[in-house]
Amino acid sequence: MQTIVDPEHGFTFGEAMYSAGGVYGPLRNRYVTLLLVHEGTARVTCDEEVTIVDSGECGVFRNERQVLFEYGNGDRCRVSWCEGSPGLLTDSIARLLREVPAKIPISEPLEALQRLGVELGSGSTANLNMLRNALGQALYAAYFHEAHVSERDRHIPRPVHRARNYIEENSEKDVTINSLAALVARTPQHLILSFRKHIGVTPARYLWQVRAKRARHLLLHSGLTIAEIAYQCGYKNPYHFSRQIKQLFGMSPTEVRANMGYHKPSEVAEDTVDIAY
Repeated sequence: MQTIVDPEHGFTFGEAMYSAGGVYGPLRNRYVTLLLVHEGTARVTCDEEVTIVDSGECGVFRNERQVLFEYGNGDRCRVSWCEGSPGLLTDSIARLLREVPAKIPISEPLEALQRLGVELGSGSTANLNMLRNALGQALYAAYFHEAHVSERDRHIPRPVHRARNYIEENSEKDVTINSLAALVARTPQHLILSFRKHIGVTPARYLWQVRAKRARHLLLHSGLTIAEIAYQCGYKNPYHFSRQIKQLFGMSPTEVRANMGYHKPSEVAEDTVDIAY
């Protein structure tokens, strides 16, 4: 985020293991720090405001006076971070920092970007610095995107949130409104109305959206046949699958695969043999 972290000063990545706890700081220069706690617990005191970041969580801290990191409280703690110099604190940036949660779960994209940044090491060349800074920008952008999603989800009623998660994790199964309603202890009509209010569509429409999104991914990134994809994604038959993909994407499954640059991998296209010694 160019307005939160000053891009002229660049980003640095790091990681540390505290076998029996530890302390880092206080740091009295101005920093913006994205801290990820992989194991243990961190207590962060940023300008006298204390935040506890538990294992599997991360948070962004922007200090004006000083910041102190206390790790593990006698227990093992593994952390990593991406830090930079603060950009200009405009009203919009101050509001952004106030509106997002103090911490959010570490997602797979955040974990992957952070790992790439750490693996670049601390060397300094023009290309390496450019790549490191691009990763830093992407990491902070991903954090604030996911923080907004997390904040929005806080206002979704628990039954709707649970029903949505169940759909996403079981889209290939025969999910019905009656089974969903029983799962979250609501009447079918109440769940439909609440789901539409907070998610924007009915549970049934959301289920088909999830199935179609998964099917499109498999069309573009797998060698499965169209029939195999249809059955794996919960469609009753390839005809139904083809009709819905056409409605949603304006193309048949075959056209989606052809027009989006899919190529069969060499092991499929050429029936080659892979030998490892």
